[in-house]
Amino acid sequence: MKRFATSSVLALAAASIAPAAAQDATGLLFRASADTSLTADYATGDPVPNFRSGVDVTPDGAIGGAARWADDGYVAWKAPGNMRADRGTLAFFWRARTPVGEAPFVIFRAGFADHSSWDMAFLRIDWNGHGFDAFVTDANLSRIRVSWTIPQAPAPDAWSHIAFVWDETVGVQLYVNGTLVARKDQKADLDSGLDQFGLAGRVMSPHQVQSRYNFMRGSDLDEIRVYDHMLAAPDVAALADKREPSPARPSDPAAKRTAWLHRYGWDKTAPPVLDAAVTRVRKVEFADAKDLKQWMWKGVDGIAETTWPGVYNRSRLPGRDDYFQLPDWNTYVDGGKRYDLTIPAGERVNRVEIRGAAYGQLDWSDGTRSIPIANRSQGIVRSVDQFAPRTGGTLSFINAMQEQPIQELWAYDIGAGEEPAGSFKLSYTVDANASADLAALTPLNAYITGRFAPDERSTVVAMPSAGLKAAVGAGSGGASSAPVRRKDAAPIVHILIPASFGDALPDRPLARAFDYGWQNLSDGLDGIAIDIPALNARPDAAGLIALNIRMKDPIWPGRDMIDLSVSVRPNAARTLWLDLRDRILPNDSLYLTIASAAPDFDATALDGARIRLVFKPRAAALSEHVADRMAQVKDNWGFLVEEHTASKRAGLYRRLFADMSDLLRVDPDNARARAYWADINYRPENLPAFVQPVAPARVPLWAFRQLEDLKRVRQFVTWWIDERQVPYGDFGGGISDDTDLTQQWPGLALMGVEPDKINASLRALSDAVYRNGMIVNGLGYVTADELHAYEEGLNSNAERLYLNWGEPKAVERLMDTTRALQAVILKNPAGHMHFASNWYGGRKMYREGAWEWQKPYAFTVLHGPMLVGLYNANPLARGLVTGVIDGWMAHGKQGPDGSWRYPNEINSRTDAERVGDGGGISTSLQATWAAWRYTGDAKYLRPIDARLAKAGPGALAEFNENAFDALPGGAAARATLAAGKSEDPFARYTAWVATGDTAPLAALHADAIADKSQHMDMYTDGHWWSDRVDQPSEILQRERLGGIALRRNQSWPGNTVSWRFTEPGAAERVAILLPGATPTRFRVIAYNTTDHAQRATMSTWTVTAGRWSMQASSSTDGGKTLTPIGHAQAMTLERSAGTDVTFAPGTTVLDFVLVQPGSPVEERADLGIGTDDVVAKGRNVMVTVHSLGAKAVQGGRADLIDAAGHVVATARIPPLSAPLDLRPKMAVVNLVRPARIDRATLAVRVTLAGDEPEITQANNRVPLP
Repeated sequence: MKRFATSSVLALAAASIAPAAAQDATGLLFRASADTSLTADYATGDPVPNFRSGVDVTPDGAIGGAARWADDGYVAWKAPGNMRADRGTLAFFWRARTPVGEAPFVIFRAGFADHSSWDMAFLRIDWNGHGFDAFVTDANLSRIRVSWTIPQAPAPDAWSHIAFVWDETVGVQLYVNGTLVARKDQKADLDSGLDQFGLAGRVMSPHQVQSRYNFMRGSDLDEIRVYDHMLAAPDVAALADKREPSPARPSDPAAKRTAWLHRYGWDKTAPPVLDAAVTRVRKVEFADAKDLKQWMWKGVDGIAETTWPGVYNRSRLPGRDDYFQLPDWNTYVDGGKRYDLTIPAGERVNRVEIRGAAYGQLDWSDGTRSIPIANRSQGIVRSVDQFAPRTGGTLSFINAMQEQPIQELWAYDIGAGEEPAGSFKLSYTVDANASADLAALTPLNAYITGRFAPDERSTVVAMPSAGLKAAVGAGSGGASSAPVRRKDAAPIVHILIPASFGDALPDRPLARAFDYGWQNLSDGLDGIAIDIPALNARPDAAGLIALNIRMKDPIWPGRDMIDLSVSVRPNAARTLWLDLRDRILPNDSLYLTIASAAPDFDATALDGARIRLVFKPRAAALSEHVADRMAQVKDNWGFLVEEHTASKRAGLYRRLFADMSDLLRVDPDNARARAYWADINYRPENLPAFVQPVAPARVPLWAFRQLEDLKRVRQFVTWWIDERQVPYGDFGGGISDDTDLTQQWPGLALMGVEPDKINASLRALSDAVYRNGMIVNGLGYVTADELHAYEEGLNSNAERLYLNWGEPKAVERLMDTTRALQAVILKNPAGHMHFASNWYGGRKMYREGAWEWQKPYAFTVLHGPMLVGLYNANPLARGLVTGVIDGWMAHGKQGPDGSWRYPNEINSRTDAERVGDGGGISTSLQATWAAWRYTGDAKYLRPIDARLAKAGPGALAEFNENAFDALPGGAAARATLAAGKSEDPFARYTAWVATGDTAPLAALHADAIADKSQHMDMYTDGHWWSDRVDQPSEILQRERLGGIALRRNQSWPGNTVSWRFTEPGAAERVAILLPGATPTRFRVIAYNTTDHAQRATMSTWTVTAGRWSMQASSSTDGGKTLTPIGHAQAMTLERSAGTDVTFAPGTTVLDFVLVQPGSPVEERADLGIGTDDVVAKGRNVMVTVHSLGAKAVQGGRADLIDAAGHVVATARIPPLSAPLDLRPKMAVVNLVRPARIDRATLAVRVTLAGDEPEITQANNRVPLP
């Protein structure tokens, strides 16, 4: 008996595509009536909400029920199949529910499938403060926007009908209650993938759906509808009148044809023709992609929706800069001007294809010279440039308009060639009559249906050409009817190649002894050979048929592995060998598209086309597969880490999971991938094993590990300075996020590590804030929420002061902010001072409804007033801090047990209270501590005690000072925490403080060394958002400084001392401990690991000013037994004063005790000058002198001094008032440099009359510029 038959293999699967459910004749894609639920009544995509929170059904809708959207709620439906980007209509009934005012808010959003912008907004409809705004975003980031002012604001309980219609061949139109109120006629490229749409205030994207911060204003919506075309005015009027629209009319074929040609660049010219019988195309992957110093992969990632450059929110592009003024995130100020792409050494490039609106010049450089190779004109969205081959080097696109984007840039080595033999091949033939209704193709069929319009869904299957055997009488699992093709099909064909025929749909014949594919295959895919048949299609005027060929990533069809434009001549068969990046294929089917400029190109044109998958040995394919997947993970996670999304319903996380899974499938021991996955999946157990460095003999383990920990913090900080900071001063994370990053700078510098380098970095960033116009009238230029109002550069001024104590620029900038906040923190009718708004800036403040609530993050902006109050005891600054804390504490409620609790959110107008979302719940306690330190009033300890009662003694880690000795209950908290044996770093630190045993310190630093080492790559070369990288130094600061100087959002300075070492790098060679430091007594235990003495200047900070005693001792047992070195020394210690100390090799102990308190430094007068205040022109020196203290300056002297301290010129400083009104007080004096004295040896020094003590001497001397 003959067991197998090999005949009619293709016939086994020949069938047609099963007809889809008939689409509504009106073109309806989606309808959610919200009568009884939020599941759509009709949907051509998924009807069930993808995410929902705080949106429910209310019975009093415009028609039946309606969606009631709470201020913090959201609901999102999946867009694929339910909404199209190129054209459509969105319509719904809307009710404000509460009175509208001047504050704008979002009514509806739709988001891109991917994007380089944070909010990824494709479509938005808003209340704009005086009417309605609506826009769609084109593929090149510009927004086609309309705005309308309503004659009379709608009543809160009145239903209005809103309809927004768009078409890439026409423009956009906005209707209100059936009447056209605004339109913009503008053709645009709107072809994009969409992710979700619905109700969300802040963001609707594949990485986050959220209503938060100032985007918290809900309303009611009813009868939400989406159509697949631009409804005509009568049809919109019908919807507003609660009637159905008429059947959809045919679209304008000529306009669609024009848009089609423009989309592919064929409206300008056809791409180069395939002259050779066989053409090889090697896709060249760039070794690096940089915008200035930032890794920027999104212009070369194969995803059309993402772009280079990053997206600016204060944008120059049409329609992007509006009333929702988000900070510029993840960008350089000078970014978007030049894109540098490194070609791997030895790789050759002779063609570049670009998609996007960017116009400018493409250069190539070998590192010694730059050669122009192409120019790109304005108005082109796709271009192909072929040039003489270039090997290695760098391609650079120089943008003529800074923000115009590149969606994708592809580099190829293309020419005549041959298809390689490979280790083996799988051969397929396109059969236009084969069914795509196969189980292995189900995901791809769903993607095509969701992403493409019905006339762009022509699909064919590539079936095995030969070598397939099936048992006699066995079924194939295929469908059985003939395909039905649209007569109006667009000239694009989707070619699907099944990974296997083993996957089977239900209710079909059983297949046995029948399969063909690559599932669980060991070898890697080298590339694909395509035999393009002789096309009998209509050529263009040049006699060419233009084609666009895209090979999709098998695990993510929204990403192209190749996007190639070519032309063929009619009836000329050609073979393309596509040398792709190597892939160890997953068990997923393959997918490519071929689109054409020929209007009659269709599925039958490709009937009989041959496709061969050429494989190579696994070992040879492994490196490219791993490198590409790792780059994709790195790029995706570098963006996703901002929100740390972990739901597979979120598209970007789902893609990240797929990329990572594919990487670990192929290379499960990849150390970098494992480290990333451990971070992504919150599983530190997955981190590769770490080997601790070994301490040298005789060096205490605590000391060695403290210094190793410190070195890693330095490595992290200096990497960001060296590898990311640019001359403008920013780091590429957007200045607002960069200033979050640099909150880690002051602590490291104060510990003695690279103080000048770190200070220069911090000063450059601080000045960049002002150069970029981010602060106006003391507050942010953008109108931001309660948190980002602070992070919009205000924090940089505070950071600057830590390292430039008394610098006039820093102090006066902080005074500007403090003065401005007097109009933000206001007294209400109950006499309570509260933040009057959670949405404000230097130009605008909203004080209505949802925006009149004081929220916890609002207190972060008190960082500046707190420091001003600390510096010169300014009564307005201190009053602002104590006043708002008094207002908050007035809402405290005491329980029967005597404990206190305080509300999270307070309505500034009515004093109403609510829980809120809990974000930033403890931020107010920094100002509470400041109020206590200002006044000594124990009432301010109540909120701190309440926090400890709720969170336990470990919450003392939230305070920068040594709270164990400062607070009345601190000693008990220390004992409790130390006895708990927790492995938390602060608990281990506390165990040392309580017992003197350094073993817990050695253990906590061991964990810190491992964690920092294992994350260093991610936090540096991973190029994450700059506010999401952190190598903690707070325990190091507590040990070495006696408290924390600064940690992000822990802003009251708590450090007892700071250090500056004479020998470069010595800070990393001298371990230091300050156990139990208080304002009146502290001990320094230092271990010098070098063989020679190390000299340092110790400056004091949170100490009581006065006369002190210092006793130096040596010790051979880590400080337990002391041998005095000489006699005790008398000295003056006060805030910012420096004392020279010496650390001999081994252990040195310095004991400091207050002998006699002096006058508080903050109550003194103060003269100050900064580097910007000294201007030298010839021999004339002009000096601007500032009064910065609590008391008026009665006069003083400005001297020009030489290197020996001799006065060579002098001038009188007139009396100056104290800046009690928070406004600068200054005078200009002039000095004349004597002839024949080298200006490089001179400095300017200012002093008070009679050498009166000042707040600080740190601001009294500046080298002559």
